[in-house]
Amino acid sequence: MSDRRRVYTKVLKTLKEQLKMVHQGHVVTLAMMITGIVMSRKARLSVMSEEIPGKAKNQSREMRMRRWVKHDRIDVEETFMPFAKQLLEALADCPLVLAMDGSQVGRGSMVLMVGVIYKSRLLPLAWVVYKGKKGHTTAERHIEVLEKVKTLLPEGADVILLGDAEYDTTQMLAWVQAETSWSFVMRTSPNLLIRRGQDWHTMADFALKPGQLQMLHEIGFTHTADLPANLAIWWGATYQDPIFLITNLPNASLSARFYKRRFRIETFFSDQKSRGFHIHKSHLSDPQRISRLLIAACLAYIWMVGLGLFTLSTGKHKLIDRTDRVDKSIFRLGLDWLKYALKNELAFPVCFHFEPTF
Repeated sequence: MSDRRRVYTKVLKTLKEQLKMVHQGHVVTLAMMITGIVMSRKARLSVMSEEIPGKAKNQSREMRMRRWVKHDRIDVEETFMPFAKQLLEALADCPLVLAMDGSQVGRGSMVLMVGVIYKSRLLPLAWVVYKGKKGHTTAERHIEVLEKVKTLLPEGADVILLGDAEYDTTQMLAWVQAETSWSFVMRTSPNLLIRRGQDWHTMADFALKPGQLQMLHEIGFTHTADLPANLAIWWGATYQDPIFLITNLPNASLSARFYKRRFRIETFFSDQKSRGFHIHKSHLSDPQRISRLLIAACLAYIWMVGLGLFTLSTGKHKLIDRTDRVDKSIFRLGLDWLKYALKNELAFPVCFHFEPTF
């Protein structure tokens, strides 16, 4: 059996077990797409089609996948939700640290992504794709993607939401405070006006030295001061300037410790793009089609992260990395182990249900 056939057969079998309520023809196409992405390391339909086994011509397989991403009856949330919910349930014994950020995908489109941080990686949960360029988007889109995540969370889960300066909008944070019990840490602009007591200040009024932390409690943000929260001022030893964090956490050190984990979402985008699947070169431009392509790319990513964790838990990472330390990321270990296993005719697990190793 060829390597492509081995991968496709196992992916299809696993998906059929986990997506029993979905049209089985759609499941077959999704298995093709995941196989194509992992084997080619390219989330481009024309390239993916070359890695799918079978007698059909590459062009026929490409057209089948193209019809899939165009199909209005393939609902992104309905298809991906079972995997996202299981992932959160598997991690719910610890606080769920969520991060949100945006990145370019396809031609002239952006994705706003929210995921949960686990070890050194972010695992995708929900997204919104829209026409636009890199830069600030609307608070309505922020709330839209957070509402998707809210429906996935296990009851009573302890949640901390992290975001960069783009996500410090009063409207979004007011929604978080009114509709959830989440904690949050959001970076904000140093030019923001704040009210402390009856007095208005700029961030420059609170000068720190490198290495210092300060917390100001019950601060009013914006001209109307209608968003009460705390302000953590943190000048990390390696930073050129202090950063300012809006939070409802009680102290500055805790806020800084959580905020440092936000950068995991940037490694996710790197894995989906230049270090992994090159989804920014998908050649798709329609937001709905890109959103459906992300189903396959995100499932492929969860599988590769799980496979990387498998190599670490079994010691097999030493066959594809240094024996005295781990240099490769969890994601890269997964990709390299699949390649090694296929080359040496070894067994490899396929699993889209996440199994953490604490």
